Amino acid sequence: MIKSKIAGALCALVLGTVGLSAETWKFASEESKKDVQDIYAQEFAKVVKAESNGKIKVRIYYYGQLGGENDIVELTSNGTIQFVSVGTGHLGSFVPEVQALSIPYVLTNNEEAAFDVLRNSKTIYEDLAPKFEKVNLKLLSMLTEGEMAWGANKPIRTPEDFAGQKIRTFTSTIPVETYKAFGAVPTPLSWGEVYSALQLGTVDGMVNPMYFIYGAKWHMVQKYIMFPGQQPYIATVSTNSKWFKKLNADKQAIVRKAIKAADKAAFIYQKKINKENTAKMKQENKELQFITLNESERARFKEVSKSLHGTYLDVVANAYPEDKKGQAKKDAQKILNNLIAEVEAAEKRH
Repeated sequence: MIKSKIAGALCALVLGTVGLSAETWKFASEESKKDVQDIYAQEFAKVVKAESNGKIKVRIYYYGQLGGENDIVELTSNGTIQFVSVGTGHLGSFVPEVQALSIPYVLTNNEEAAFDVLRNSKTIYEDLAPKFEKVNLKLLSMLTEGEMAWGANKPIRTPEDFAGQKIRTFTSTIPVETYKAFGAVPTPLSWGEVYSALQLGTVDGMVNPMYFIYGAKWHMVQKYIMFPGQQPYIATVSTNSKWFKKLNADKQAIVRKAIKAADKAAFIYQKKINKENTAKMKQENKELQFITLNESERARFKEVSKSLHGTYLDVVANAYPEDKKGQAKKDAQKILNNLIAEVEAAEKRH
């Protein structure tokens, strides 16, 4: 199935480059037009074009045009396209260490603090980023797309409330194990399958930032939205490592400048669109109820989430040969511990 998807994607890519005289870089996103990753890619493309005096253009591909989330990561890894944006919840099968950012309550919903960490973290860019190289990816940036909310057809305030609930999750191990630990029945699905699954009752609920829930119209097939203070949705932006290394210094500088500009543009946009789309949900579905978990309710989920730290270490270790498992586990522990410390420091600054 994946091979057939990629074969179709290759045809689309070849046809898409016919007639383009300028050098063209291809950027694939897991999202659709006007989503946060689109704003990121659009700003990136604008800066690249300006800084190259029009000699380099960026062609953007949206969800489904080149396959699903895992497909576009693979296409970037093998050099068919140059850039990819995808959430950490889908990237774990390629870079298991990145799932540290998917563990609930490790990151913060303090938006300024999260932005600070995702742009400047030594842990992310000195310890985690090299792990991307083994699959021929170079991590360029990470961005927050807003607080993750739960959708369901019943109020969920405790782990017991999750019992028997089929919750759509992302495809990596930690998101799946998270909802197992919470007491739910995790159901990994690509986002394009979720609306019909909710409508038909194949799944009972889901988790995503508010702007995305609205854009996908999932709020029309759910009765409750919960804010657990669990974590923001984190997207990664990567490039093909070998391709990037072959760029001359000027082109590498253009990429870095465009990334910085896109980081800022997407951050501003996600704050605006999450607020606006939450208001639209309330207008469009009058029966939709919103619940914010209080501190004691959140504390129970935080306590359950601590068990996922050990799960994360095991997931990373199991991705390596026997003789490398021990070191992989130590590296993963360092990444997790240092990331938690950086988040705590950032929260104090902001």
